[in-house]
Amino acid sequence: MAIRIVLRILVGVIFCLSAVAKLVAIDDFELYVYSFGWLPLNVSYVAARLCIGWEIVLGVLLMAGWWKKTVRLATLLTLVAFSLLLCYLALVGRNESCECMGKLVEMSPTVSLLKNAVLIMLVLLGVRGKGEMRDEKGEMRKEKDVLKGERWKVVVVFVVGLVLLALPFVVSVPDSWGFGPNREPYGETALKEATEGDGALLRMGVGEGRKLVVFVTPKCPYCKLARKKIEGMKHRHDLKEGSVVYVEPTDIGEEVWFGITYGSRPMLLLMENQEVKATYHLRNVDEDEIVDFLKGER
Repeated sequence: MAIRIVLRILVGVIFCLSAVAKLVAIDDFELYVYSFGWLPLNVSYVAARLCIGWEIVLGVLLMAGWWKKTVRLATLLTLVAFSLLLCYLALVGRNESCECMGKLVEMSPTVSLLKNAVLIMLVLLGVRGKGEMRDEKGEMRKEKDVLKGERWKVVVVFVVGLVLLALPFVVSVPDSWGFGPNREPYGETALKEATEGDGALLRMGVGEGRKLVVFVTPKCPYCKLARKKIEGMKHRHDLKEGSVVYVEPTDIGEEVWFGITYGSRPMLLLMENQEVKATYHLRNVDEDEIVDFLKGER
């Protein structure tokens, strides 16, 4: 009995640790979800947080020891679902970190599969399989009978579960919820000079046709996140080559670069020829607006 309790709590702790690690590195995790190309960007923000919230719910219930049979089944189904996804990643050759433990421990899909196999074994060993619980007199009762007789506990756990599920949304509000379509200021004169005559941007193809121009610097972590976001967008919508142009200070000269961006980075300009149609920073990127514009639908 003691060993089962220890194993159950251990699995619960691992689930909670995994959730917290993902939440700490939420930007990377939500972009990893988006990188599959299955969900729109705004939906990926929500899906990433629901995944984290679900792990927290399972971890807490495992540690609390409530409804062992039901929680065990939910945990096993979750681990199997994650494992099938990891198998898919291994088969298609995606060997980068699966973000299962955020940036705390970076694991390839193969290593994470082994981790899941160990967790499945621990769940099977650590939770009683007959769905039995002790009542207030210490007598064993079937879990389904407890649920029928103590409906208030069902309500309490349901409410607590909803709170835990919502926790990631409170700790880290999705970009699409917390940032509106505010436009970023930019140096209009510097941009005009760089896109006409012998301008540095014109030599890079900016100023001709429709482009998303992304101003970044090499060591800026937010610029790296912007690149991931835009590259995911290019992959999902099959944007044509050359429609996105990344510009670093060394490409056009620091004076010109800072004259356009005022030092703000990353800065994204949606341009048609020399005219700026919209500007964004990392948090308020509008996927639909950008894709429709670059594909000529706006």
